[in-house]
Amino acid sequence: MAMERTLLLQVTLLCSVLFASYVEAQYPGCEKESTLPSNVCYWSQGTLVGKIPPGPCKPDCEFVIRQPEFLKVIGSSPKVRVLVRTPALEGGVYYPDKDEFYFSTVRFNESQFKQPSIDVKKVNLRTRQITSILKNNPPLGPLQALPCGMALDNNGHLIVAFQGSNIIPGSIKKYNLSSTAEDKLIKNMADNWFSMPFNSPNDVVVKSDGSIWFTDPSYARAQGLKTTSSVKNMVYKIGLDGFVDVVANGFSQPNGLAFSPDEKRLYVTDTGYDTGRPGEFDIMQPHTVIVFDVGRDGLLGNRRLFASVGTYINFGGELDIPNGIKVDTNGRVYVASRDGVQIFSRSGRPLGLIKLLGASNIGFGGKKLDTLYMLDGKSISYIKLQAKGAGLKYATKSSF
Repeated sequence: MAMERTLLLQVTLLCSVLFASYVEAQYPGCEKESTLPSNVCYWSQGTLVGKIPPGPCKPDCEFVIRQPEFLKVIGSSPKVRVLVRTPALEGGVYYPDKDEFYFSTVRFNESQFKQPSIDVKKVNLRTRQITSILKNNPPLGPLQALPCGMALDNNGHLIVAFQGSNIIPGSIKKYNLSSTAEDKLIKNMADNWFSMPFNSPNDVVVKSDGSIWFTDPSYARAQGLKTTSSVKNMVYKIGLDGFVDVVANGFSQPNGLAFSPDEKRLYVTDTGYDTGRPGEFDIMQPHTVIVFDVGRDGLLGNRRLFASVGTYINFGGELDIPNGIKVDTNGRVYVASRDGVQIFSRSGRPLGLIKLLGASNIGFGGKKLDTLYMLDGKSISYIKLQAKGAGLKYATKSSF
């Protein structure tokens, strides 16, 4: 009997050693935290069987590593700093002529309809002074149109995607940032596709040839701003001839979009998991980044999954929501999500997380385009990186 107990004890100890070795093999790095800056830690996959919770090896770290390449991006002493505390959620555009950063305030909802608060604003990166450039003008101004995504075109003009409502249709508009006039509008670039009004234009990007590409989900209806949707949720292009064409469909809620540095790829986030109603999610809908090849004729092909986005931070079993998206000159992809900014390699491999709860949109700025500005609905934060933003033609060739 004693021999059996001894044998059982030996087997138990052996299993414990093997399991410990398994855990160490599965989650390398946690035992090497001392080699990292104090605010940086590794990621642990965790295991349901072993009741090891997934997440950062240290709960209070600001940067979570999945792959060593992440350290090349954030550098040896990374730090997230708050630029200004203000209700900034969408936009994220750097204007080099005046060293300014453009954004729009909090999304439209019923309470804000009674107390209008949605403007397009700018913050001077040197003085940190905030001013409005497109103010509310109910009932036909940006309030009902709801400014969302923004981009700078190749001539330094601001392109804004307006979500729209039952009062005024969604549209893509162009503004002259150098104008001193109160009305800076240059042109209404598009507000329909074959006479069909858009659902709610969300994000926009400008290609080097001057064409304008934008996403059109149906969040305006989910938020109660519109009673119906007109067409499927698609991605559009405004050509140099001014014509609007569909370039991609098959999305639940197409949201952010960005070209690769060589413009041979187009990345589109699909946030169908977020229904658009506060606190309501649909597990059967996408929380993904889709990538297309861009042909020489400007058409898209070879649609495929680039990344399915989960959360590094435990939100009680909820998944993450990939929103705004940008790329750097090395082809890495940056995705704003509820737990911060997730960074992926060109091939789609997760590299790590810059922790910033509630991140919704991002933009590269600064004279070297090596500062990442992050919007989370209540502030604009920034971090100096060892990487530079791509696809910013006007900012790249301009100086101030």
